[in-house]
Amino acid sequence: MKQQTSNTGAEKKGEWKLFLFLTVFLFPILATVSVFGYGFIIWMSHILFGLPTH
Repeated sequence: MKQQTSNTGAEKKGEWKLFLFLTVFLFPILATVSVFGYGFIIWMSHILFGLPTH
């Protein structure tokens, strides 16, 4: 069977909007939040358990 796909102009425009949203807003925000979250975990572990020793 052959599937028919019709990408209308509205669908392509929606895909571009989604792509731009993901690349400009969502991924940088997620990267920043994950780095801050990791730093917070390290900071809290230092408060609770002390600095690492040699």
